[in-house]
Amino acid sequence: MLKNHFKIAWRNLLKNGLFSSLNLLGLSVGVAIFMYLFLYTQEELSFDTYHKNSGEIYRVGLTAIFDGKSSDWASVPNNIGPTMTEEIPEIKAYARLLYHSFGKTAFVNSQQDKFAERKLYWSDPGLFTLFDIPLVYGNPKTALDAPNKIMLSRSTARKYFGDTDPVGKPLNVDHDYNVTVSAVYEDFPQNSTLDPDLIGSFSTIKWANEGQHWSNASYETYFLLNQNASMKTVETKINQVLDKNVEKENQWFRFWLQPLTDVHLHSTKISNASTTRVGDSQQVNILIVLALGILLIACINYMNLATAQSQKRRKEVGINKVVGATQTTLITRFYVEAFIMVFVAVLVGFALLFGLLPLFNSIADKEISFGSLFSVPVFTSIGAAIVVLSLVAGSYPALMLSSFSPLSLFNRGGQNSLSTAWVRKGLVVAQFTASIILMIATFVFYRQLQFVQENDLGYEAERVMAISTQGAESSEQINSLMNQFKGLSFVSDIARAQSYPGASASGRTLSKDGSTEEGAAIQTNRATPEILKTLGIKLLAGTTLPEKTSDQDTTVQVVVNKTAVDFLGLTPEEAVGKTAYNLFGYNRATIVGVMEDFHFDTFHRPIGAYAFHNSNSEGRNNLLVRFRGGKLSDNVATLEREFKKAIPNSAFDFKFLDDVVATLYASEQRTARIVLFFSITAILIACLGLFGLAAFTAEQRTKEIGVRKVLGASVAGITALLSKDFLKLVLVALVIATPVAWYFLNGWLESYAYHIAMPWWVFGMAGLLSVIVAFLTVSYQSIKAAVVNPVKSLRSE
Repeated sequence: MLKNHFKIAWRNLLKNGLFSSLNLLGLSVGVAIFMYLFLYTQEELSFDTYHKNSGEIYRVGLTAIFDGKSSDWASVPNNIGPTMTEEIPEIKAYARLLYHSFGKTAFVNSQQDKFAERKLYWSDPGLFTLFDIPLVYGNPKTALDAPNKIMLSRSTARKYFGDTDPVGKPLNVDHDYNVTVSAVYEDFPQNSTLDPDLIGSFSTIKWANEGQHWSNASYETYFLLNQNASMKTVETKINQVLDKNVEKENQWFRFWLQPLTDVHLHSTKISNASTTRVGDSQQVNILIVLALGILLIACINYMNLATAQSQKRRKEVGINKVVGATQTTLITRFYVEAFIMVFVAVLVGFALLFGLLPLFNSIADKEISFGSLFSVPVFTSIGAAIVVLSLVAGSYPALMLSSFSPLSLFNRGGQNSLSTAWVRKGLVVAQFTASIILMIATFVFYRQLQFVQENDLGYEAERVMAISTQGAESSEQINSLMNQFKGLSFVSDIARAQSYPGASASGRTLSKDGSTEEGAAIQTNRATPEILKTLGIKLLAGTTLPEKTSDQDTTVQVVVNKTAVDFLGLTPEEAVGKTAYNLFGYNRATIVGVMEDFHFDTFHRPIGAYAFHNSNSEGRNNLLVRFRGGKLSDNVATLEREFKKAIPNSAFDFKFLDDVVATLYASEQRTARIVLFFSITAILIACLGLFGLAAFTAEQRTKEIGVRKVLGASVAGITALLSKDFLKLVLVALVIATPVAWYFLNGWLESYAYHIAMPWWVFGMAGLLSVIVAFLTVSYQSIKAAVVNPVKSLRSE
C-alpha cells in the first residue's frame, strides 16, 4: 500500500509541474537558509563547551561603583587568583590573563624577521589545568612555569619558523623581554572565547607578578571550581575575603562570577574584556526567530500551493472514496506526497547551502567550513527537519483535501467551508506579518547604524592614523620619526598619545573635594599638547596641555571633558585652575582646560569622564597623524618608508581611527546584513505562497469571471476585484506586525545609550512595499484570469 502511495504521489507531483517547481523552490531556499542559520547559532551557542571542565570554569568580574553609578568589568586585581584559591577550598585552580601592555601591539623580533602581534597574552601555568590546550611541541607542565617563556600558536610558529620545531628558539618582545619558545599549541577553534596567537609566562612581567594588590583591576582571571561547588556560595566567600582585607570605605567594587559558557553571548555590557570574540545573545535570538520564520513561511507556501490545486484534486478524491478509500488512506497519501516534496527540497536545499556557503559566510562574517556541513548535528537536524516539515507542511493539505465528499463528482458538496477559507487567508496573513516585521527590522537596524556613523562623535576620526611606536628602542628614534613626518606635505598634525578614542586608556577616580567617599570613574590618556588639534576636539575653556619641562616637576596638568566638569558641579570656566582631587595622588593634578564631550567608547554606553594629562606615569606609544591631502595608499606607503628608516628594528603597525569606530559596531553591521539578505529571501518565498493562493482564488471564481465579462466588466475591473481581497490581507498583516515590531525593536534600541527615536515612517514604508509586492504578485494571476475567453470560463463548470 505504501509503495502505491509513493507512486501516486510522485505522478501527481510530476503532472503538476509548475506548482511542484514553485513548492520545491520555496522549500529548498527556506531549508538552505534555515540550515545555515542553524549552523551559525549552533556555533554561537557552542562557545567554550569543548573544554572538558567547561561546566566548572568561571570568570571573575567586578561591579565598580562610582558616583552612585555601577559598571561591570571583566578584569580584576592581580591578587584575586592566588588569594582566593588559597582561602576558599571550593576553588581548585586559577589562571590570570594579562593582555600585553593592556591591549597594545607587541613587536616581536626573531633572528630572521620582525612582527607586529595584537594577540599576545601573559598567563599563569594554571591555564593548562583549566583549559584544554593541545600542544604540538613542548610540555604543558613546563611551558609557563618560569619567567621568559613563551608559547606560539601553530599558525604563528609557522609564520616565524616554517614547519620546524621552534622550541628553544629565542624571541624579543618590544626590546624589553628576551624570551624562549617553550611550546607550540594548536590554534584555538572558532568557538573559543580565548583567541591568543602568543602566550607568555605571567612571571615574565615582574611588575604584574610580584606586586600583589587590590587596586589595579587589569587582569582577567578564571577559576576552576570543585564539581559540586555552588557559584553563589563561592561569590559570597570571595566578597567576604574582600571585606577582610579592604576597609569598607575603600571598597569601590564587589566581585561576581560568570560561567565560562556564558562569557561569549552575555558580555555586551561588560567592559575591560580582552577577547575580540564577543557575541550578543539578543542578536542570536533574532537569528533563531528569523530561521524559524523563514522555514514557517516556506511551509505555508506548500500549504497554499497544494490547496491551489484543490479543484483538480476534488474529483480525484471523490473517485477514490467511491471505490472504497477511507479518509485515513487519503491522509496517508497526501502526507507521502508532502514527504517526497520535503525530502527532495532538503536535498536541494543542502546542495544550495553547499554552493552558496562562501556567499553566506561573507554576509555573516563567519568562517563556517564545508566540513561542518557533514557533521552529526547537521545530519540529525536534516532528519528531524524532514519529519517535522512533512508533518507541518503536509497537515493542512492532507486534512483539507481528504475531507472532500464523493458528491464532488456531481459538482455538489465540494465547496470549502467558510472556516477553511479563513485558514488559507490566515496563513497568508501570518506570512506577510513575518515578512513585514523583517522589513521593519531591516529599516530600523540600518537607520540606527546610520545614526551611529553620521552622528557627531565629538572628534574627527577621518584621515587620522594611529601608528604604534611600542617597538622603538629610544625616544630619539621617535623624535626623529616625528620630525620626518612633519616635513611631509600631506601631514597636517601630529601628536603622541597613550591611547586614542575606541581603545582603552587608564582608569582612575576623580573626587569632588579630595575625599574618597564620592568619586567618579574617569579614563585618563597621557598625550602631547597637539592632541586636541590632531583629533579635532573643541576646547570650551582654558588651554591645551603644556609640555613638561622638568622630570622633577610633580604637578600634573589635565584637560578634562564636560562630563567630568559636570560631576564637579562647575562650569567650564570655573573649572580652569581647580584641583582634580585624587586623580594623581591627593592634590597633584590641576585642570588647565575643559574640552567638549566626545564618544571615546561605544554608543551602547553613555559618555563618561575623560582627561588628557602630561604625567609620566604611562607611556605614549601611539603616534596620531592627520592627513590633509594626497592619495591614501601613497600616504601610507610614504609613512611606512619613513618609519622603517627611523625605527628599523620594528614592524610598521597602524590603524585608521574611522576603522576603529567601525569595529565597535561590527556585530550590529553583521546582524543588519544578515537580516537584510534573508528578509528579502523571506519576502520572495512569501510571494510564492501568495501566487499560489491567487491561482486558487482565480480557479474558484472562474465562472464568476466569465459572467462578469459577458455583462461588460473590463480586464482592469476584474483585476482590481481579484486583487483587493489579497491587499486587505496584507493590510491586516501590517496592523498585526506594527505593534509586535515596535515592541521588540524598541527594546533593541534601548540597549544603546544614544539611539534614534523609533521612526514612524518605517511602518508606512514596510506597509507600502508589502502592498506593492503583493499587488505585483497577485496581478499576474488576476490579469491571466481576466483575459480568458468568457465562453471558456463558463464551460469550466
